[in-house]
Amino acid sequence: MTIFAVDTFATETEGHVERLDQVFAELGQEPRKKACEAMKGLIKEGEEQMEIEAGPVRDAALIGAANRVEHYEMAGYGTARTLATGLGLTKSASLLEQTLKEEKQADAKLTQIAEQTVNDEAMRRPKTRTAR
Repeated sequence: MTIFAVDTFATETEGHVERLDQVFAELGQEPRKKACEAMKGLIKEGEEQMEIEAGPVRDAALIGAANRVEHYEMAGYGTARTLATGLGLTKSASLLEQTLKEEKQADAKLTQIAEQTVNDEAMRRPKTRTAR
């Protein structure tokens, strides 16, 4: 099951990075890359769902994992937007709000797919996992 086209996701992510670069520019700072241990954990959990037999149960599990990633991102962008607003950084707040809206849309799309098809199908299937 393909939920999002890879090129659409990549393009959206590039837009997020460009906006973050603009936020750092408004702050007069250079962005630094740092691995996020929490996100690594969420991705690892999602990868573990691939051990489930292919089908609707795995699809539901993967959507749940993707929702958790979106929620984590929404928390980060929402917090950054609120701080930018409080600091009077209106351009940065607007840029962060735009990214936050896109993350919310992605989350809503995942939820829609889960609720309209995948979850019902998953509940009708045996829930088997492969041995670890």
